[in-house]
Amino acid sequence: MDKLILITGASGYLANALLPYAAQRARVIGTARNIEDIRGDTLSLDLTNRTAVLDAVLSKRPDAIIHCAAVNPGGSDADMIAVNDIGTKHIAEAASELGCRLVSVSSDTVFNGKEAPYADDAIASPLPDNIYAVTKARGEAHIRSLLPDAAIVRTSLIYGTDKMDRGTAGFSQRLAAGDTLKLFSDVIRQPVHDQALASCLCALALDHTDESGFIGIAGDEAMSRFDFGVRMLDYWGINYKNQLEESSGIGIPGLPLDVRMTMQRAQTLGLPTPGVSLVLG
Repeated sequence: MDKLILITGASGYLANALLPYAAQRARVIGTARNIEDIRGDTLSLDLTNRTAVLDAVLSKRPDAIIHCAAVNPGGSDADMIAVNDIGTKHIAEAASELGCRLVSVSSDTVFNGKEAPYADDAIASPLPDNIYAVTKARGEAHIRSLLPDAAIVRTSLIYGTDKMDRGTAGFSQRLAAGDTLKLFSDVIRQPVHDQALASCLCALALDHTDESGFIGIAGDEAMSRFDFGVRMLDYWGINYKNQLEESSGIGIPGLPLDVRMTMQRAQTLGLPTPGVSLVLG
């Protein structure tokens, strides 16, 4: 285990699976703005501070960086711009300066949802009202400009079987409060298991180091947000009787309806992309 991987976003949901998985294959440093609750070797790092990012990368000299840090939907527009856009540019600049491998996590929401299924190299077409998608697409563009050899993974809704994902946790709270939960029956995604995604990211960081550009990696089972929500609520044993309704995403600003990906490159590389039914049984 002579390789060193630096993982940004170590306090995030994906890192719950990625950090221990990566630690089986390499030495790992997890970075986040707040590292109090993170196990293992950690480094407090503000991605919006270019000097701090360059200093951290050039001093630690990782063989690879897996860039997972992001401000997700629900965060402020300013924070999404600062981290997803500018922070990603800082990471790309640092990786380019050092000459190390960079694998960055992006999103299927960079697509407008009108031309599915999307090939690996499909051009980003974020809906302008979706600031999360816009900033993720800008982050992609920074990486492609500064470090063409980097791999950019476009993925989907991340869920786990050991720790409840944020979406399901939010649904649970609303149901417990007695609210009616309306989920989209016409918004199609490819939910990805956190362990499978962790495996793919490590493989791209350590094994398939010649792979560059865009790679779609998600679950190979397309599902509506409604069907996925039901599967997750059932898995975690959350009661939703008479509190669940189907709704439509048509006409909602910034919401892409169908962002399925072909995932041809992942399949060619033999990377794991199990669907929800296979994971949950």
